[in-house]
Amino acid sequence: MTKRPRFLIIAVLLTFLDLAVVVCYGWPVWTTWSGDPWSRGILVLLAALGATSLANVWAQVVPAQDILLGARSADSEQIALPIPVQVQGQADV
Repeated sequence: MTKRPRFLIIAVLLTFLDLAVVVCYGWPVWTTWSGDPWSRGILVLLAALGATSLANVWAQVVPAQDILLGARSADSEQIALPIPVQVQGQADV
């Protein structure tokens, strides 16, 4: 259970670093390469790949935090009750 908070820290750091790279380097490159549509297409492709990888990190963090906080769904709270001896073997299959 000690790895769970690390997932959140890693996701937050990756998000801030990604935002910093986009603001510091992405916008100047986008405005410099304004005349070449192929270059812009490659930049859009790289930005989409970065966004999907960041979304993948967050998709793995969110369920991990639910487990950490003890949140349970209705499906996971099943109570195991023994089957009475009188009923065993009398069910139609």
